[in-house]
Amino acid sequence: MWCADLPGTTTQHRSLSLLSRSLWGMAMRVRLNPAVRLIPPSQVTGEHWQAEDLLERRRFSLTRRAAAALTASCSVREPNDLAAALAGGEDERGWQGVVANLTKHGLIVDENALTDDPRLAWFVRLRQAWSSRGWHEAAEYHLLSFDYPCVDYSEARAFQYDQDLMRSFQAREPDDDRFKLDYSDAPGVPLPEPSVNTLSGTTHDIWVSPAATETVSFAKIANIISLAFGATGFFTTRTNASPLLRRTSPSGGARHPSEGYAVILDVPEVEPGWYHITMQPFSLRRLDGRPTDKAELSRLFPLTFERFPLEFACLIVITCRFERNMYRYREPRTFRTVHMDAGHIAGTIRMAARAMGLTAGISMCDHATEIESAIGIDGMAEGYMLTVALSAGIDRRDSAPQDGEVNGTH
Repeated sequence: MWCADLPGTTTQHRSLSLLSRSLWGMAMRVRLNPAVRLIPPSQVTGEHWQAEDLLERRRFSLTRRAAAALTASCSVREPNDLAAALAGGEDERGWQGVVANLTKHGLIVDENALTDDPRLAWFVRLRQAWSSRGWHEAAEYHLLSFDYPCVDYSEARAFQYDQDLMRSFQAREPDDDRFKLDYSDAPGVPLPEPSVNTLSGTTHDIWVSPAATETVSFAKIANIISLAFGATGFFTTRTNASPLLRRTSPSGGARHPSEGYAVILDVPEVEPGWYHITMQPFSLRRLDGRPTDKAELSRLFPLTFERFPLEFACLIVITCRFERNMYRYREPRTFRTVHMDAGHIAGTIRMAARAMGLTAGISMCDHATEIESAIGIDGMAEGYMLTVALSAGIDRRDSAPQDGEVNGTH
């Protein structure tokens, strides 16, 4: 919705004129609606400023004057003072129209609304309580999804509704995105299919009595990748979708949005470099031109290198193809499922590594944008989720010192 500086029709002129008289004809103080978020122009949003009203779930496109007025309204003041401050001695009447228009659309509100409006007061309390724990964005996400009408699967008719809904989606676009095959023609290294014989023992055994530390081999790395990413089967849906993938890890709706990339550093029998974990044929497919020197990798993966002072043999990067889940789960609360998917796979990698005598460290806060750029993906379509470092468990601090590492000079 376009929120212009001034209305364009006679009716709008009349309504804003009445609103202006009410704003400037009575003592009141106004401020930016606390449920409104300003979004600057970007490649994602386009050339205009935007304002999101989280409580009303509306988005407005703004002129620069409207964006300036909203920014200035972050401080509570009387409408006259707000317009005068924006005008700076010129065109104060025009700025009064801007303020009146923003007030009409609920982007600027009377400060008393924060206590008099029950919904707005609820949001203010929730935002303050959650922000005290650092959960600023979580509070806003909770607001957006708070009363979304999700399907109640305790009722039998919900399953018929679900199938009809999926068929309606498929009538508009096919449901056939199961895994990424962009690199199938690149040079590859075959991976073994997952097997029940790859590992023995129980989860309790793995955590309580892990295997003795082993050296890294390609067979171990390949088996870890196989158990985490390999297909254990496919199944046909009751709609017209392509068969869905099965893995050792569960995935909401069997969408399996996670993709994997292996950064091979020091693994026997495999040339160092970046590889995509390709499903058909199941293999590592070489991505040429990506950085492999440790200085550059430590810049891309700073938290991994800081938290896990080991000689890494391999880094596994897990990304998410968001559209796979968006196709099935269009409700806002299902955003969490992509994180669960990546977490399940990372957990499988860690357990498999531990069972084979290797060490795995999981980090979720490396440089996402730069990692996406290094891989060559669009972060809005396929985004970085986390990194898993694999090592034989040799601590750098126990290794022989290198030049510059002694006497505190490193």
